[in-house]
Amino acid sequence: MMKNLVLSACLVVTTAGSGLAQPGLEIRPKKFDFGSVAKNSTLVPQFWFVSTGTDTVRISDIKTGCSCATMPLEKRHLAPGDSMKVGLYWDVGRRVGGIARGPGVFFEGGSEPVHLLLTGMVISAPDAAKPVSIKPYKAELAHIAGNSIDSVGLTFHNHSDEELHLRVVSYPVNECELDFPTVLAPESSTTGYIKIRPEFADSEFKRSVTVEFSDEKRSRMTIPIRRKFY
Repeated sequence: MMKNLVLSACLVVTTAGSGLAQPGLEIRPKKFDFGSVAKNSTLVPQFWFVSTGTDTVRISDIKTGCSCATMPLEKRHLAPGDSMKVGLYWDVGRRVGGIARGPGVFFEGGSEPVHLLLTGMVISAPDAAKPVSIKPYKAELAHIAGNSIDSVGLTFHNHSDEELHLRVVSYPVNECELDFPTVLAPESSTTGYIKIRPEFADSEFKRSVTVEFSDEKRSRMTIPIRRKFY
């Protein structure tokens, strides 16, 4: 009888423990490659933080490993099933070559942080990049002494002898409309545009957009976007 009572008590404790609410956090996408980026660029990828558990996610810290990268949050608590878009601001500096960063997001109840993997290649001459170069390689939507630059034209030059397709692989930039060509003819130039949306004309912001080409290597390039008042 005593053995049966002990066994029953253990079953009750086990069952109760298995029913405890647990937080869970998923970040989408978890990996991102910026491709080629210009020196002194600020990359601003955006991610979705999704609460996938049965308890509220309480974010305690975000460590990027460098003061060059920050990840501000609009809130630190996510109820089960809730989500929010989060931007990371990464100043890549002047060093040319491969870059990588692995921010870690810590939350209460998580056995380990959720890590991102961000990679890219800083180049010194983006206007000569292959197979496609983009000029200008930064979109400056400036507002100077009452004169507002609300649209920037970009020249996409296909240096290869094959037709290439272009697609945007980053999350949409809410503040801007992108009017990019989808097909680049061989050895030719095509113009695309980045235009600020009227409702954001009085706002300062930094964003970036990453495009991918259909060459064998699936080459990518990231264009920084900045709206600044002078």
